[in-house]
Amino acid sequence: MRLSTRARYGLRAMLEIAMSNGESPVMMRSISENQGISRKYLHAILTTLKSAGLVRSVRGVRGGYTLSRSPSRIQVSEVIRVLEGSLSVVDCVQENGLCARSETCVTRDVWLDVNRAIEGVLGNLTLEDLVQRQKRKEVRAPMYII
Repeated sequence: MRLSTRARYGLRAMLEIAMSNGESPVMMRSISENQGISRKYLHAILTTLKSAGLVRSVRGVRGGYTLSRSPSRIQVSEVIRVLEGSLSVVDCVQENGLCARSETCVTRDVWLDVNRAIEGVLGNLTLEDLVQRQKRKEVRAPMYII
């Protein structure tokens, strides 16, 4: 499974918004510059996220984007699914009757296990978890000068 830039950039944009702690809307220009995403592409991504109800836009001079819910209530899998569609690695995992071999296919069982693992990881991570991970990465070890 390979995620597109749409999903990767979208998750980074959501993290950028979540890092603001809901104090004020995050401007698209700021997200674009901080994340290295073109404004045009970011606009398309944010439009999709807004249509899905994951972000809200605030108009005006101090406008920008905010999360529609608390970061602890937005799963990473939800963001990826909105931007990518299905997380299934192969089509036969989604539709049991798609292939005549579905009931007896051992390789399908492998793909089901892979899907469960992906869902387990992405479904158990929230934006809040990513915020906390980001904060830990930003903490630098003290410098000792002798």
